[in-house]
Amino acid sequence: TTNKQQTAEPEHTLTASEALLSLPTATTTTMRRNLSIHGIGVLSLLLLCLSSSIVPTALALEATFTPNSADSVENGGTGGALPQSLQQRKQLLELESAIVNSADPSATLNHVASQNDMSAEDLMGMLEQNRNDLQESGQLEGMMGDVNAAAMQAQQQGGGGGGGSMAASLPRRVVSLVISIFMALIKTASVHVSRNPKQSTLLGMALVCTLLAVHNAPRNGIVVSSGSFPPFSRGHTTLLEPPIDYLERCCVKSWEKGGGCWTSSLPEPIESSMKPKSSKSKKRQSATKAVGGVGMTRSLEIDTSSAEEGEVTVETSRAKDEGFALITTAQTLITMDTDTIVQDTDDESSDVEEEALDCMNESIRAILDERKFSEFVVPSGNSKSLKFRSFLVASEEDEDDVMEGAVMAMKSLGDFGRYGVQPLCISYEMDDDEEEDGEPMIHCVAFHTLTGGHFDGELRFLVEEKKSGVVVSVTLAIPKGGRAPPTRLAESMVSSLTQSIAQSSQIRMKQTLARRRQSRSYRARASGRASMKRHLRYEQEKAQEAMAADRKRKWKRNNPDAGHYRPSGHRLRSPHNCGLT
Repeated sequence: TTNKQQTAEPEHTLTASEALLSLPTATTTTMRRNLSIHGIGVLSLLLLCLSSSIVPTALALEATFTPNSADSVENGGTGGALPQSLQQRKQLLELESAIVNSADPSATLNHVASQNDMSAEDLMGMLEQNRNDLQESGQLEGMMGDVNAAAMQAQQQGGGGGGGSMAASLPRRVVSLVISIFMALIKTASVHVSRNPKQSTLLGMALVCTLLAVHNAPRNGIVVSSGSFPPFSRGHTTLLEPPIDYLERCCVKSWEKGGGCWTSSLPEPIESSMKPKSSKSKKRQSATKAVGGVGMTRSLEIDTSSAEEGEVTVETSRAKDEGFALITTAQTLITMDTDTIVQDTDDESSDVEEEALDCMNESIRAILDERKFSEFVVPSGNSKSLKFRSFLVASEEDEDDVMEGAVMAMKSLGDFGRYGVQPLCISYEMDDDEEEDGEPMIHCVAFHTLTGGHFDGELRFLVEEKKSGVVVSVTLAIPKGGRAPPTRLAESMVSSLTQSIAQSSQIRMKQTLARRRQSRSYRARASGRASMKRHLRYEQEKAQEAMAADRKRKWKRNNPDAGHYRPSGHRLRSPHNCGLT
């Protein structure tokens, strides 16, 4: 019986191995190895049969397998004998790692057990016994390292188990969904094209145009024409309102293409005779001046006596006898509301008026210096949407040689009533110190047009100081032979710029006054606190001196030797080292 039991144990081991081989393996390499082991076994059986046929045996021993009931997990066993192959033990470790790292270990354990016709308790006991055997033999740590390395590599390649594979599969599912939708659209489109070729072509062209418009609208406003191509286009035109950065890039590119310079679009200057409106002599004296070319508005005189507060007055004249095809001027008067300013402060009215006038001049000067001419342009009624941007361009040869350029974009200035882009360049700039005669002038700056725009002329911004306030005027002058914009469009341009400058100056003046008033109040509070601290310190020192004098007086009164004591210094020494005899 003992021999039969010992002989039956290998059959029991083989049966367990076959059961484990029926488990799902992790990789194709393991399946190949299992198939090779199975082939070796078959070859061994063939060799055994051949040897048995050659060498006759005297006795055949039959062995039967009887499972040991004590090995059952239900009876407290470990599940029976385990296979002796290290590869199969490694597979069990991989199975255990996959179960533990899964999202639901218990469900995974039950699923694996049901696939192999086992109970969950039997499978768990088998895995525990495998781990214990490997731990006793000292091979557990090495195998676990290999198993973990293989799991990490599989997870990096997208084939790992557990939560990593689920997280990695989500993007792939989204991509596959998008691809499937795209393929379905392609199939539907191909069917539609085959049935309706004309409609499909029009629909495809409309779709392409829409995509191009969506792409170019925020970048350049959908360029219709990039220059002047008569009679098809008058100049640079965009379908939508162009961004300021795009306008600046266009001017810089034209500067680079021109070899470090811009080309003026003004006609050649011509001598024109003009009669002055007023003269000290009774006879009117005629004078000649050059009209056309850069700086032609330097000697242009505009009557600003009709400027009114809070309103923009626009005047248009076609002074052909003076050499101009069109002169459009918008002007307004800016006054200081001293009553409101005096109510907000405790200072005298004369000081407040002087300070308000100073703030007004400073604000207007800052606006013209910073070229903020279209900061408050609001399109309403006759006013069109307008943008103005000034920038500096340095020469490639000399960085100190800087040229100032500008660009203006206005609605209805371009082709088909769309946005027209007008490049500009500075003509001259004058301050009040440069004006010799006439009324005192605060600031004046002028820009002339460049090639590629929609009109040929010069745009002048002028600020004059008068007794009643400050007059802001914007003038557009078109010489003879130059292209002139429509009169309504020219009036809308100069009026929008004038109103924007006036509103910007008033807002900045109020901000400057508020900052100064706040600074004065802060300095007053700080000065008051400092004087209060000095007064308190003085009072404390005075009280301390009085207490010291009173203490000294009491000490002299109670001490008969007061005033006769002279310290010798020996009292500071130790009694043993005083040196006294």
